[in-house]
Amino acid sequence: MDFNTHQLHCLVEIERTRSVSQAAANLYMSQPNLSRILRETENAVGFPIFERTRKGVRPTQKGVTLLRHARNILREADFIQGMGPAGESPNRFRICLPRSYRHAQNVARFLQSLGPGEKLDAMVKECHPRQALELLDSGSAEVAVIRFSLEYGDYFAEQMEQRSMTMKPLGQTEYTVVVSRNSPLASRHQVSRETLSHYREIRHRDVFYPRNLPQEGSFLYTVDRLAQIQMLHGLPDAYMWWEPLEEGVCKTFALTQLSCQEGGTRYQDALVYKPRGPMSETERRYLRFLLEPEKGETAPLLG
Repeated sequence: MDFNTHQLHCLVEIERTRSVSQAAANLYMSQPNLSRILRETENAVGFPIFERTRKGVRPTQKGVTLLRHARNILREADFIQGMGPAGESPNRFRICLPRSYRHAQNVARFLQSLGPGEKLDAMVKECHPRQALELLDSGSAEVAVIRFSLEYGDYFAEQMEQRSMTMKPLGQTEYTVVVSRNSPLASRHQVSRETLSHYREIRHRDVFYPRNLPQEGSFLYTVDRLAQIQMLHGLPDAYMWWEPLEEGVCKTFALTQLSCQEGGTRYQDALVYKPRGPMSETERRYLRFLLEPEKGETAPLLG
């Protein structure tokens, strides 16, 4: 059974687009030619890799496993190619983060430690933990810091095993209530959930709920952090649940933090990466920055 990287690229592109015709267009080839490659590959492995649905094609159960290995092979091939003189920069830095001032500040401190004259090819993406795992799987990122509610610990432990990833805990965070300094609650040090039930809650979310989903309370959803802060200031009866913020951040944005009598949701922060992934030297240095601060790197702020 012989495969080449072109075949694997074709399979991964079909998976990404969920469409043979769109994948063919993206690969600058005809649809019949791509269909032939798919058919020959399925004949070679002895099972269907994709199945057709009303919303396009999707991987079969065995196809999901095959595609995971295909992505890993392509990543290794890219790494080998990158070892040459025309390869990818050793200063590439691709990382996924949760919505967190603290972790964004950690990244800024790490980058500052590299020195002003050091070249850098960096991209930092804030995303949901499941999306972070998908980006690691696809090779779009090599390192991620994820944050999840403690009740989902077993789920993410299973995901690490299934995806051959390593997860290192970075501490836990209990969310607090954040309001603007012109809020009626700003003079308090602590509030109850009963008190909060009379205020509007701003939530970080970028998807719409079905219209018939029953909800209690008043909610405002937005994914943009600046919009969240503007709403807090424009709506004195609004609040958000947020990670504990440094006093400097609160001062800059005129925010006040309050503890909740019943406590806030606790979250686990964790560093996630593939131990055999083609990480750049800069990405490996970031791992040491988080996990081995005693070896000379600046220690990050962790909860």
